Amino acid sequence: MLSYSRSMSAAACCLAVAVTVGCSSTPSQPVASSTTASTTSPAPEYDLTGVPGTVLDSEDFGERSAELSNTGATMYRFVYESTSGVDNSPTAVSGVAAVPAGTPPEGGWPIVVYGHGTTGVEADCGPTLYPDLLGYQFVVQDFTALGYVTVLPDYQGLGTGGGTHPYLEPRTAGNNMIDAARAAHTALPDVSTRWAAVGLSQGGQAAWAANELAASYGQGLDLVGSVSLSPPTDLTPLVRSAEDGTLTRPQKELMPYLLYGAQHVDPAIDPKDYSGSVAEANSELLLTCQGGDIEGKERAVQAMAPDEFAADTPELEQRLLDVVGRYTLPQVRTEVPMFVAYGAKDDVVLPQWTADGVEKACALGDSVVAQEQPEQGHDVSDEAAMQFLAAVFAGQSVPSTC
Repeated sequence: MLSYSRSMSAAACCLAVAVTVGCSSTPSQPVASSTTASTTSPAPEYDLTGVPGTVLDSEDFGERSAELSNTGATMYRFVYESTSGVDNSPTAVSGVAAVPAGTPPEGGWPIVVYGHGTTGVEADCGPTLYPDLLGYQFVVQDFTALGYVTVLPDYQGLGTGGGTHPYLEPRTAGNNMIDAARAAHTALPDVSTRWAAVGLSQGGQAAWAANELAASYGQGLDLVGSVSLSPPTDLTPLVRSAEDGTLTRPQKELMPYLLYGAQHVDPAIDPKDYSGSVAEANSELLLTCQGGDIEGKERAVQAMAPDEFAADTPELEQRLLDVVGRYTLPQVRTEVPMFVAYGAKDDVVLPQWTADGVEKACALGDSVVAQEQPEQGHDVSDEAAMQFLAAVFAGQSVPSTC
């Protein structure tokens, strides 16, 4: 049984990289490859085809990670074509795919696309640039051991060095998840069209969005279900908490990423209009990738005023509310079941926010298996989620909790 106590504590499992108590503090260095890990170097050029899921580049990844290659899985790092959820333009997105050892089942290997939690917002924050996938090698190992072709996308703007990362804009991440499955199916032998979207925190939002987008964007694939663990469903309460000075400590560290992403959705958003003196003076530090100067970040957060991220004017607050309000899930009815778990002690994505999203999904007619875990915070147990995945891949009916 895949356990988050093993696979997620080392994997930047939190929505905000700053929730570092359970996260790795010493990330490995980027792998040497044709794709740069520097945000200041020229972006690689890809000839985009206009066909989502097209593999634009690929290379062996197994030789870079002894832990992954020792499992017997065949590992690839690849760049594939996807679609921006902001302007529908074609984009290049990087990812890693692992194919299990042994003989594929009848119909081919099923696919799990795993959406990672926050690793940062700049190009060198893509997990696939690192031999340990910023800790996500455990996720890839465990899902591959269960007999799934496992794909870990970086998301647009991370990893490839091209484009920007519209952090927590769900349509982009949902498209990236779907196209990761599409690329794996079309480029790898003996791979089924049947797949599941799974993720924690930022990745939980991406998995939920993929489920909603599957009917309109996922043609040629057979999504069987999605798993969203601690997903952010509505970020407008975060903006209001910033305004009234009630942000939690980890939410303060999240805000620079949210403002960065909002600016790439709407250039009229200027993070300086929402940043106090400490946040502005430490803007580069606060936007660095997982790990980095953890002590420096902690000092900056501790020095922040309660209203550090309050908008300069009511009009600016409303502008930000309008932008992040577009991110709110659910947006449309889903056609396949979803599993949603969240912790009652979560101080990043507050449990009521997730409960409200589940209630709205139920009202739309979604089939939702929801689980509030009373003793958990942002990092939740996946035991019931794995049972859900096994059931939907087996074609079994999963009773909704709506």
